[in-house]
Amino acid sequence: MELHIQSEFDCVYSINGEFFERADSITMSEYDIVYVSVFPLKHSLLPYTVKLCGAENLKTELAYGIKLSSDHYLLILSPRHMIVYESSAKQTPAAGRISRLFCLVTSGNIDTAYAMLSDGLQRSIDKPTLESFFSGYERITECPWDKNGNRFYLIDKNGTAKLHSYTLKNEFIDDIVECDP
Repeated sequence: MELHIQSEFDCVYSINGEFFERADSITMSEYDIVYVSVFPLKHSLLPYTVKLCGAENLKTELAYGIKLSSDHYLLILSPRHMIVYESSAKQTPAAGRISRLFCLVTSGNIDTAYAMLSDGLQRSIDKPTLESFFSGYERITECPWDKNGNRFYLIDKNGTAKLHSYTLKNEFIDDIVECDP
């Protein structure tokens, strides 16, 4: 099984005592206990450690872990600040095109999200349909391990991940489909 770690901040990791600059894809057994220590590169953030007990789902204020499939486990890490109280959690600006679309839709910016779609897709769906497609999901994660670079998981509040793919046409999103498991 591959462990994929995504951080919302710049950091390095110690995974079971071995240092890593990046942790996009680390091989682990589905039954391993893995300790991930996070060392932020920004002085105002604090380090911390997360314990993964095999491929069990994990949800804390700092770490979100989910078994995406039989071959992939995703761990998303949030920053740990020195202040005790902080305003409500903000969604991090997304890196990829499909993640930006998801963030725009879930934050209510439907007009800007709709403008990211190709003319053909805009003719076939309306704004409420786009909004309802992403409703019920609280997270998105792109698959950097995917060779095509167009696959992503939508994750609901229960920790269920569904694999999807998208196509582009002239730099606009032209289609989004759910993949077979």
